[in-house]
Amino acid sequence: MAEETAFSGAALTAIDPKGRLAIPASFRNPLMATSGNERWVVFQPVIEEGCIQCYGTDRMRALHESMKKREALALEKGEMFNSRKIAGPLFTGMKPISFDASGRLILPPVLRAAAGITDLVFFAANSVDFTMWNPHKLLERTEPEYQEAQFYARWYLDEFEGKGK
Repeated sequence: MAEETAFSGAALTAIDPKGRLAIPASFRNPLMATSGNERWVVFQPVIEEGCIQCYGTDRMRALHESMKKREALALEKGEMFNSRKIAGPLFTGMKPISFDASGRLILPPVLRAAAGITDLVFFAANSVDFTMWNPHKLLERTEPEYQEAQFYARWYLDEFEGKGK
């Protein structure tokens, strides 16, 4: 069987006041496949959307290499390269965190604050990565591109609250 590298599906999980949560099982194999077969996930807050983008460490390394290439090209052309403006927004909040065999980890308070995550986390796959949301904050979004994720967030919330039966 081919190694699973695409993130697919959605899930809802609880997070305790200390930030402990478990990454859903269906997301763990792709994370390991995109993290050198190690148990790492990279969290990247997306402040303007109110979520956290998540991916494996291979992507973090690729982004770093891309920044180094952009700097080298700028210097080659005699141009200034301002890493604060170009890479700062991407790398400032980036946080790689290891997880155990059950997918458990502690999500730091700064990341929880960035996405308004309190007691529940909704996971939505995007093929090459996935996002984590406070499901109630996701449901407040009015842009049409969130409708599909909102459907699943609503469904999982109803199941969690016992309304789906």
